[in-house]
Amino acid sequence: MDKKKGLLENEQFLRIQKLNAGDAGKRQSITVDNEDELYGLNSASNSPVGEHTTTTVTQNHSVVASNGDVAFIPGTTTEGDTETVTQKVVETDERVFKTHVKTLSSKEKTRYRRGSPNFTSYFDDMSFEHRPSILDGSVNEPFQTQFVGPTLEKEIRRREKELVTMRRNLHQRESSSDAVASPEKNDSAASTAAAAAAATKETVVTVETTALSSNFSGLYVAFWMAIAFGAAKALIDYYYQHDGSFKDSEILKFMTTNLSTVASVDLIMYLSTYFVVGIQYLCKWGVLKWSSTGWIFTSIYELLFVVFYMYLTENILKLHWLSKIFLFLHSLVLLMKMHSFAFYNGYLWGIKEELQFSKRALAKYKDSIKDSEVIDALEKSCDFCSFELNSQSLNDQKQKFPNNISACNFFWFTMFPTLIYQIEYPRTKEIRWIYVLEKICAIFGTIFLMMIDAQILMHPVAMRAVAVRNSEWTGILDRLLKWIGLLVDIVPGFIVMYILDFYLIWDAILNCVAELTRFGDRYFYGDWWNCVSWADFSRIWNIPVHKFLLRHVYHSSMSSFQLNKSQATLMTFFLSSVVHELAMYVIFKKLRFYLFFFQMMQVPLVALTNTKFMRDKTIIGNVIFWLGICMGPSVMCTLYLTF
Repeated sequence: MDKKKGLLENEQFLRIQKLNAGDAGKRQSITVDNEDELYGLNSASNSPVGEHTTTTVTQNHSVVASNGDVAFIPGTTTEGDTETVTQKVVETDERVFKTHVKTLSSKEKTRYRRGSPNFTSYFDDMSFEHRPSILDGSVNEPFQTQFVGPTLEKEIRRREKELVTMRRNLHQRESSSDAVASPEKNDSAASTAAAAAAATKETVVTVETTALSSNFSGLYVAFWMAIAFGAAKALIDYYYQHDGSFKDSEILKFMTTNLSTVASVDLIMYLSTYFVVGIQYLCKWGVLKWSSTGWIFTSIYELLFVVFYMYLTENILKLHWLSKIFLFLHSLVLLMKMHSFAFYNGYLWGIKEELQFSKRALAKYKDSIKDSEVIDALEKSCDFCSFELNSQSLNDQKQKFPNNISACNFFWFTMFPTLIYQIEYPRTKEIRWIYVLEKICAIFGTIFLMMIDAQILMHPVAMRAVAVRNSEWTGILDRLLKWIGLLVDIVPGFIVMYILDFYLIWDAILNCVAELTRFGDRYFYGDWWNCVSWADFSRIWNIPVHKFLLRHVYHSSMSSFQLNKSQATLMTFFLSSVVHELAMYVIFKKLRFYLFFFQMMQVPLVALTNTKFMRDKTIIGNVIFWLGICMGPSVMCTLYLTF
C-alpha cells in the first residue's frame, strides 16, 4: 500500500504473523500443499514466535501440535519423522524471525527522519485544520459579520490624527528640553534634539509605509447585481423571441428529464458503497485478512463499480448525456471515498498485526538475543506502530481503531466534503442556518445562470458544430476553418460556464455541505487564478481530489511499484488523464483522446515553466495560464463535436 507495507508483503513474515491471531482455544485445520507450508503449522495458535511446539504424526496423514492444531500433509508419514519435522519447524521459525528483523531495519529509513528520533507517519502527507475557503473567507464572511461601509478612508484619517498628535508631542518635548538646558549643556541639548528629530523621522517612515487594507464586499455585491440584471435581460429576450414560452428550451428539457430515474440510480449507487464496510467488518471479525484477500476483493469491486454503472446508464437505461455525466462523476466521488476508507483501515490492519508480532517477538527473544540491532529494530517497530494506531484518534478514544469500523462512521465520512478518510476531523460547534440558506440560494441561483449561459451562448454553437460534423466531407482545410469559427463563437460562453461551475461546486455546494455537517476545514481550493504554472494549478484548483491523488496514487505508486518521484508524477497525470477521457466518452460516446492529449501536455508544460528562462517571468506565466483556461475547454469541446 505504501512504503510501510513492504513488511506485510513478505510471504515468510505473513506465515509467522499468524502466531499472533487472537483465536486462542480454537481448533483449526490448515491444509498444506508442500513442505514449506508445514513449517508454519502452528500459525493459528497463540504461541510466541519461535516456540518449540511438540508435534506428533498420526496415521491419518496429519501433524497434531501440542495445542490441538492440526496440519494435514499429503502422503504417508510415520512417527519416526516427528523429530525431523519439529526441527525443521524450529529452524524455519528462526529464519523467518531473522528475515522479519532485517525487514524492520530497512524500514527505519522510511519511518524515521534522518538524524532524528521523530516518526515519519504514513498520514504526515496532509492535515485538516479549521480553515475557511478563500472567497468565502475574504468576501462573504466580512460581509456577513463586519460589513460597515467604507473602512479605508476611516483608517487613513485615524492614522493622520495619530501622526499629528505624535509630532506635537515631540515638539513639546524638544521645547521643554531647550528651556531647561544651561549654556554649558548646549551640546547635550543639541544631541537630545537631534535624537528627537531622528525619532520623529523614523516614526513618520513607519506610519507611511505600513500597509493599508480593505475588503471587497461592495464589489462582490455589485458583481452579482450585474450578473442578475444580465441574466434577467437574457431571460426576457428569450421569452419574447419564443412566443412567450420557455417550453422550447433544450437545456430545460435536459435538466428535467428522467429526474426520478437519476435519483433512484444515485441512491442505489450510494448504498452499494457499503460493500467496503462489509469487507472491513469481516477483517474485524477475523473472517478475512486484509493483507491476503481483503484488498483483492475491494480492488475488484471498485473496478466493477465504475464499469457497471457506466454500462447501466448507457446501454440499459439509455439516459441523456447530462444524466450520464452526473452519475459518472458522482460514481468517481463515491469510488474515491470507498478506496480511501478501505485502504486507510487496511494499512492500520497491517500495522496492528506488525505490532502484535513485534511485541511477542520482543518478549520472547529480548533476554536470549544479545544482538542490540535486533532488539532496537523490534523496539522501534513497536514504538512506530503504537504511534500510528494511537495518533489517529486523539479526542474520542471510543473511535480508536478498529472501533472506527462501523456503518455509522462510514456514513458520516460519505457526508463530509472530503475524499480522504481519517478517524477524526476538525468540527465546528454549531450550524449557521442563515449561512446555509444563503448557500442554498447561491446553488440554485448559479444553476439558473448556467442554464441561461448554456441555452443562449453555448447550445446554438454546439448544434452548428454537430451540423458541420454530419455534413459532407469537403477537405481537412475547410473543416478546420469552420472549426476555428465555431471556437471563436463558443469561447465567451465557455469562460462564463467555467467560472460559474467552479463557484457552484467548490464554493457554494462544498461550503453548504460543510456547514450542514459542521466540517471545519473549508480549504477546498487555493488562489488558482494567480497560478504561473500548470503544476500550481493541478495542486490548488481542486484540493480534495489533489489530496486523494497525492496519498492514494502518487505515494502509493512509489511504494507499490518502486517508482521515483518523476515516474510517480507521470503515473498520477496518466491516471487523471484516463479518467478525464472516460468522462468525454460518457458525453460524446466516442474515444478521440483529445482531452487525454491535453492533460498529458501539462507534463512538458510544467517542465517548461521550471526552466531558467521562465522561472522569474511570473506575469508571462500567468498570462499563458489564463490563455489555457480561456481556450482549453472550448478547444476540446469543439474538437469532440466537429471531428
